[in-house]
Amino acid sequence: MSYSAYNSTDPEHFNASEYPRVVGELELLRQAVADMPEAHKADIFISFLKDHCINVAWICGNPGVTRQALSGNPPAIHIERLFTSFRQNIGFLREFEDYFKKAMSEKH
Repeated sequence: MSYSAYNSTDPEHFNASEYPRVVGELELLRQAVADMPEAHKADIFISFLKDHCINVAWICGNPGVTRQALSGNPPAIHIERLFTSFRQNIGFLREFEDYFKKAMSEKH
């Protein structure tokens, strides 16, 4: 059985301040791959965490990031739950994916 932690409301827009655990997990993911090649980095994580599949071209283009995404370390259960909870809310997910991509590309 799958359970969604974020179904209590149906927001129109993604607001990072409302999802601190998601933001925290995203930062840990960013740190884990900070020194790896940029090619499809965010796309690999989004695809895997959202649908549990990854485009073959992305796997070939960035095997290190793919291994990291598949490892489950660091855990990203809150990000997965967000994707599951808002699967039908396309606008929300688009905004979250844009936020995810921007966060993954930041250098600290």
